[in-house]
Amino acid sequence: ALAEPEPARGPALHVHRERHGRHRDAPRAPLCAVCGARPVYVESRSAGRLGLCQGCYADEVRRRAEDRKRLNAARRQLERAEEARANQGKGQA
Repeated sequence: ALAEPEPARGPALHVHRERHGRHRDAPRAPLCAVCGARPVYVESRSAGRLGLCQGCYADEVRRRAEDRKRLNAARRQLERAEEARANQGKGQA
């Protein structure tokens, strides 16, 4: 009696359960957008937003820090050059 399909549910339920199991598996974590080998580091909001694993996220943070240093140095150099030009113009006037 228990092995027979219940009339309200029909045989489609049993076909579905045979194919997919009684309970759906937990959703799989998405893979890293860069390496594609490891799951996305969801503990970090920014890594999850970028879709990166922990290793690729660490590389990205390091690369961005280096870029920021280089851009800040270029900005300071430009500001110094503008100050020098401004001071030169004051000396001539």
